[in-house]
Amino acid sequence: MKTIYKTISLMIVFSVFGIMSCQNESSFADERAEMEERLEKAEANVDEAINDIDRRLENAGDETRDRLEEIREDLVDDKSALEEAADDVADATEEAWEDTKSAVSRTYDDVSEGLENFKKNIEDLFDNK
Repeated sequence: MKTIYKTISLMIVFSVFGIMSCQNESSFADERAEMEERLEKAEANVDEAINDIDRRLENAGDETRDRLEEIREDLVDDKSALEEAADDVADATEEAWEDTKSAVSRTYDDVSEGLENFKKNIEDLFDNK
């Protein structure tokens, strides 16, 4: 009888650990998919901002053109950072996920702040004209 209880107890323990393991994998996969989606949206926003700059460059005067080109360079750098972050997420292992997630979140926050600055810079640049 003791053997049956030990066997049942071990089965329960292994089942619980198996369920917890599956939940961790699911959590990792879900978080990774969410992060990939956030990065894709951010990259699309940066692309849109670059396209906006390109349209404005067509009719810009020299002083405005110089400033727009500087802003465009910053946006291209932001896009490169997002692409690198997306590669890091794609290559992330479950064991290193927390570190990867932290680094990628900082990049995402920096780029988001850069996009806000882009909007302010464009408003300032064209509202003063």
